[in-house]
Amino acid sequence: MTVAGGMQEDRTGPYGREPHRFAVDAGTYRAADHGWLTELDGLSVHRGAPQQRMATRAVDGADWLRVDGLREPELALRHRILAEAHPEVSAAVPGSGAACEEAAALVASWLAEHHPDRYDAAAADPGMEGVISDASDHQNPDDGLGALERAALSVQEDLCLMERSPHTGGWDLTAGVVLFPSYWRILEKLGHRQEAIHGPVPHYADDLAGTVTRFFDRLRPGRIVSRRNWGFAAHPLLFVPQIGVLDTSDRYLPQDLWLRSERQTLRALPDTGAILFTIKVQLAPATALGEHRDLAARLADAIDGWSPEMLAMRGSRYGGVRTITTWLRSVADGTWSPPAPA
Repeated sequence: MTVAGGMQEDRTGPYGREPHRFAVDAGTYRAADHGWLTELDGLSVHRGAPQQRMATRAVDGADWLRVDGLREPELALRHRILAEAHPEVSAAVPGSGAACEEAAALVASWLAEHHPDRYDAAAADPGMEGVISDASDHQNPDDGLGALERAALSVQEDLCLMERSPHTGGWDLTAGVVLFPSYWRILEKLGHRQEAIHGPVPHYADDLAGTVTRFFDRLRPGRIVSRRNWGFAAHPLLFVPQIGVLDTSDRYLPQDLWLRSERQTLRALPDTGAILFTIKVQLAPATALGEHRDLAARLADAIDGWSPEMLAMRGSRYGGVRTITTWLRSVADGTWSPPAPA
């Protein structure tokens, strides 16, 4: 695939050789505030096929993006990833510049209004000169991607843009800065319609693709919605572009796993008509479920409701699924307790 500036996709990226090079400090994430787990309620975690509903909820403008206690280390990691893996985590198709710039301006205005003390973090970092697209030879200086990159360096969310295709009327992924990916790569999805982007998800085409397209068609500027997904992972990594990064021949005890959730938001841009899709990855050790026994029960019920195809896709990311559900039920009924501190 050719992206903005004529660059060809390269499938031999640095993270393919060094999957843990962008690892986070596990202790920091164990000690973090896991209050976001309460957002994994019955709308986000439910028995039955997870692909059958979008499970969105309205969001107030002040709560569009999230700033939390992990902001400093996560922004530092985002700067590092963009600097070291730039061509593989940021890309745009020609013609997406106006939407990139409008999205970046919206992020900047939100920060200026709600977190003015943290407004100009990206622009103030001289170390990013020569990395941002409009200051390098990686991309076309006129494509606007540099503005989107600066915005993505100032918040903890990844930023993607969907635009209506003038040829098909569908919604295409036209730009993205994806520094904390969850089992996908921007270059593999860029330029594709939303139906194709989610093609690997079992049952998506039949159960949800049409619903998502109609939702995009109806989304109007000023309305913001959010949703959450979730899964378990063997390691506390934010940068996971490939499922193989987490696959391992070892089998972990369920309580050694990590719960990984994406808080996603969608909002339409008034000038270009693009849809800005934000993704904030959050991690919690599985043991944190000891304080959320109702959530442990919902997770077990949800996994029990997965189809064989969903089990084959999502179950491959960690150890035996039945072992995990058995442990979750022991958390839910109070028979499991965390080990005493050494």
